[in-house]
Amino acid sequence: MQIIERLITDIVVVGGGPSGLIAALAAAREGETVTLLERYGFLGGCATMSLVVPLMTFHAGDKQIIKGYAQELIERIAELNGTTGHIPDPLGVAGSITPVDTEVYKYVAQEMLLEAGVDLCYHSEVVDLVTANNLIKSLLVKTRSGFYQVEAAKYVDATGDGDLAYLSGNPIEIGRKEDGKCQPMTMMFKVGNVDLDKIIELTDRNPEDFLIHPGIDSLSQLKRVAISGFFKTVETARRKKELKVKRDRVLFFELDRRGVIGVNMSRVIDKTATKGFELSEATIEGRRQVFNIMEFFRKYLPGFADAVLLESGCQIGVRESRRIKGEYILTELDVITGRGFVDAVAQGSWPIDIHDPTGQELELKSLKWGDYYQIPYRCMLPQNTDNLIVTGRAISTTHQAFASTRVSPICMALGQAAGTAAAIARKEGVSFRDLPYHLLYQTLISKGQAIEPKTEGLSN
Repeated sequence: MQIIERLITDIVVVGGGPSGLIAALAAAREGETVTLLERYGFLGGCATMSLVVPLMTFHAGDKQIIKGYAQELIERIAELNGTTGHIPDPLGVAGSITPVDTEVYKYVAQEMLLEAGVDLCYHSEVVDLVTANNLIKSLLVKTRSGFYQVEAAKYVDATGDGDLAYLSGNPIEIGRKEDGKCQPMTMMFKVGNVDLDKIIELTDRNPEDFLIHPGIDSLSQLKRVAISGFFKTVETARRKKELKVKRDRVLFFELDRRGVIGVNMSRVIDKTATKGFELSEATIEGRRQVFNIMEFFRKYLPGFADAVLLESGCQIGVRESRRIKGEYILTELDVITGRGFVDAVAQGSWPIDIHDPTGQELELKSLKWGDYYQIPYRCMLPQNTDNLIVTGRAISTTHQAFASTRVSPICMALGQAAGTAAAIARKEGVSFRDLPYHLLYQTLISKGQAIEPKTEGLSN
């Protein structure tokens, strides 16, 4: 194997999803030389490649708990009319949702990184790495012209699948404890020309068949409509075998333009995204389900007579794959009780949202309204590699806690912590494990992040 070139930088971030792009931004704004490696030709991760929008959630009740660079990103998107900003969740599941135009998201994220001086490398994928003495020494990166050897002082794993942690020999877990099965994958898709007024009329007449925030009298009051329901209709269509998807409801969200919705309804079970060719197999099945769902919409639902399929994700949405076993494992109890930590680096309030790995059920366990939990820095530290930090959905959690931490806003907050930690650790000449937490905390707060000391349920 011939190496075309050897590249040396201060910090390498692998993966340009919500966590990776914020990590690269944070490190670069601390004055570091940063290279971001992204396998696709755009940033944004699941929101842009898999159309997992709107973003959920920046708030705990009415209180905004995720700010910093994530909030700056939303404000920059809003300047180009790519979002209405944070709006109350019509379903009452979370404090807010944030619809975004995925094309504007791609552009704004890219420009923010380039303005900060990040060396942004699209169409670049890590295929192997070299380790020695509990350190990553270099990455082997595949491009269209061949292989590059990339070396850095600090490495940030923002792949979502824990690729660097896995390749460097750290303990990892996949799926739920009893059988290793992961939550289903979903092929998200956008539909246009939907007559939402007809759907609103139906929900007003039959509210018992829908999940609606108890404070909402009619969906017509909202800036953007969200639907979780049609339970009876779905049951009828499945009984007649006209809907072949193992799903108990219709779930969609109106996006950045009136009459355009994002559908979260397909369900590919018993596949693992990091196993063999199962990601490919899930993608094939997911696209088949999209067309079956569209047929169901047109036949069974009001407002879809003239609806058109606009696009599906370029990759199926992956809810769950690898997680590291870090210095601390965040648990379901930590999430539900709103636990605080002495080394907190991010906050979250999304419920434990488990899609049954083998069936159609959806389990939601919510925090008390307005409460939130914290994620400790130790959850980002793999056990065996001193110059690697893991961010995004692959941090150290249980299967249950993961069902809350996996969403984009929380991953953005974790990304700011990871990139900031990488910059400080390199400047101080210490491992991630020996990084003085007070320096990390002070820097995050100075850059606008919201991490408030919690006394209730505080854990060491």
